[in-house]
Amino acid sequence: MARKKEYKVVVTGAAPFKEYERNPTQDVKDMLPTRIERNHRIPITIIKFPKDFRNVITDMDIIPKMWNGQKRVYDEDCEEGDKIYIDAMLHLGMNFDEYWQIERVARRDGYDWVGDDGVPLPKHNGGKGGRWEGLPEVLKPMFDIEHIDVPFKSSTDAGLLYCEFIFYTSLAALYTRDEDSRVTFLHHAGKKIEPKDIKVGAQVAEAVICSLIDQIEKNSTCQLRSLA
Repeated sequence: MARKKEYKVVVTGAAPFKEYERNPTQDVKDMLPTRIERNHRIPITIIKFPKDFRNVITDMDIIPKMWNGQKRVYDEDCEEGDKIYIDAMLHLGMNFDEYWQIERVARRDGYDWVGDDGVPLPKHNGGKGGRWEGLPEVLKPMFDIEHIDVPFKSSTDAGLLYCEFIFYTSLAALYTRDEDSRVTFLHHAGKKIEPKDIKVGAQVAEAVICSLIDQIEKNSTCQLRSLA
């Protein structure tokens, strides 16, 4: 088996919405490095998705395409048919509090939010003809986030707003493809928007990214040992 040259992690941000003229996730994403070097270990390339998700449901349609292995989704100048494997994805959103928050679950139903285009998120999505017909009421990422050594809160309530809708959409795309749920969601502290806060937010996001890849590596090693 050829040695992997690098891990690829996609990071998405969110556009301003409602009365908020700037979304700090844009600045956090911009501050992240494009590459994380790791001593004697495979490096991590961070792909900063250029389009920040707006507060409209139509922007959710791109998310399943981000998991389909087509490089064109990330690089319009690449050759038609070029492939890419995304090892993990980190969605960034903002909460309305003073702490960073990592989401542990995403719910299928119960959304109560109207987009900036006046279109509400659908409340009931699992029934016949629903957006996620037959999918579980709750989906969870594969990662254990309890031991990440940065300041954050672990959450099982992402708010049933656009952020949670994004998270479930991403998890659902992987679920329907029968792939590992290698995505997570980080809420930036919405009341912390000063430059020093953005720097901390980027450090939190980078630590989360490294933890995701650490866990993927550990799982891969265990699988190889079990096959030996």
